[in-house]
Amino acid sequence: MSTGNFRWSNSRLLKSSDDCYSGHPYALIILNQPISRRNKVFHRIWENAHLKICADGGGNQLYEAFKDTDRQKVYIPHYIRGDLDSLRDDVRKFYISQGTEIQRDADQDSTDFMKCIELIRKKEQEFSIKYDVVALGALGGRVDQAMSIIHYMYKLKSERIIYFLSDQSMTILLDKGTHQIQCDRAIEGPTCGIIPIGIEKAVVTTTGLRWNLLNSSTSFGEMISTSNHLIEDVVTIETDSPVLWTVELKI
Repeated sequence: MSTGNFRWSNSRLLKSSDDCYSGHPYALIILNQPISRRNKVFHRIWENAHLKICADGGGNQLYEAFKDTDRQKVYIPHYIRGDLDSLRDDVRKFYISQGTEIQRDADQDSTDFMKCIELIRKKEQEFSIKYDVVALGALGGRVDQAMSIIHYMYKLKSERIIYFLSDQSMTILLDKGTHQIQCDRAIEGPTCGIIPIGIEKAVVTTTGLRWNLLNSSTSFGEMISTSNHLIEDVVTIETDSPVLWTVELKI
């Protein structure tokens, strides 16, 4: 991404295959956080993903979510990658038997998330394709790991779009510029937020929210826009610095 005007339709990721999903191809990275088999967000993200990767202990989470069910052999990742210090032996054996490729990378200077990004880069070169990334479970669990993931979102912002997904929300990084976000309020909202992180401040103007900002200086210790509400189908956000846009999910 670069400075300029951007259009977003994040809810496209959550359309079921019956709705004829035809968005930009994306790779799914499953991180080491619990997965609810009843969560519709997971099922829709899975069925629309072109490439499915578990980051080390994410393989345990996927296995446990469908253990002893008739759907366990449906949810088979293409790869499990990381330093593999968390992946259980029984999980490893099961996925190998189902055709999953297990890749160990012992480099202690990169996280399991970045090891998965490196794999995605290799597959892009192999197939001449460019993937967005959906990271499932990125903002749950330990705070330091969540901050690390946000750090890499900033670091990779000129390379690719990364969506952070949890059971309750979707989060993306908006680079400096003007963003028009097409919202599906049957799926998204009402609660949303605009959060400056890793910068001194961001000056933000919005439309389409209950409490709009007008050239407002946002920073920690000053003011940030959290617990705001969508009231329009199109939200515009103009910012002079990168900010996180996060929106509640209803499904």
